[in-house]
Amino acid sequence: MSKQATQSNLWNFIVTQRQLPSPIEGHPALPFFGNFREDTGECLGVTSEQYGIIQNSALLDGARAALEQRGLSGYTEKIIVAGDAGQRFYAEFTFADKQIASRVGDVFGYKLTLKNSFDRSIRAAFALGFMRLTCMNGASTLEKEFGVTRKHSANVTVDFLGSAIDNALTRGQSALGVFDKMADVFISDEQGVNVLNQLVTIDVLSGTLRESIKTLWLAPRREADKARNLYNLYNAVTEHLTHQVSRERYEYADKVNNNVLFRLVNAARSPEKLAKLILPVLESSVAVTVNVDSVAAAANAGIIDVETVIS
Repeated sequence: MSKQATQSNLWNFIVTQRQLPSPIEGHPALPFFGNFREDTGECLGVTSEQYGIIQNSALLDGARAALEQRGLSGYTEKIIVAGDAGQRFYAEFTFADKQIASRVGDVFGYKLTLKNSFDRSIRAAFALGFMRLTCMNGASTLEKEFGVTRKHSANVTVDFLGSAIDNALTRGQSALGVFDKMADVFISDEQGVNVLNQLVTIDVLSGTLRESIKTLWLAPRREADKARNLYNLYNAVTEHLTHQVSRERYEYADKVNNNVLFRLVNAARSPEKLAKLILPVLESSVAVTVNVDSVAAAANAGIIDVETVIS
């Protein structure tokens, strides 16, 4: 049984760095430092002396100030801390009124995700993403993250945060190009299911995720999603991840989103990779999981025969 992810919105705590003592009495202290929460006393990570702590509150205040300087208001803000003790911090700024359109006609709002960690797992940076406004699905990009501090420095400045925001937003139209590329690759219903099965075999998707996404792919809820192409297959993925998975497993949903996008974009760019991805998978190669809700939804849509599934 997989371990349940731990996350909360309790982000406003202070972390202090203390050198770790030697486990052997009388010996010098270790050349390592623990990053401890002041409120709970929990150790969030062990690092070297050179690892500078950036407090979540300082990073968030600086980001808000940088956005205000640029007249970027009207955003919605979502903050999550993840890890058993709050090791990682994410703040999403979504701009529904700062819109950008893809060539295929979809309209997106910009989404900037500010990241931080106390265990060296992620660096302090902004990640560029989008929110598809027709369904409020979160979409990833293949853009690199934009660092918010100078190298080897833990000093947070509004100017440097602002530069990271500017660099991320400048890449918006270019980042949307991958969605247009995917929309140009037409596939059948069956080939879309084959792709999902292939993603299960390479551990990009779990069997349970596949079943829920397959239902959305075979029975789209919006007219715009009925075109059969790689882009709308990706939309089925993001719809389930955004509205179901990320509420309880934010980091997992983000990881799956990024991995699926990477595979689908590569397939859109390479006929050879596409050919492999749409190949049928032997039933014995794919873990069979039956999601009751998915079966019911598909049955109601007339896609499957419940008696066939049960038998």
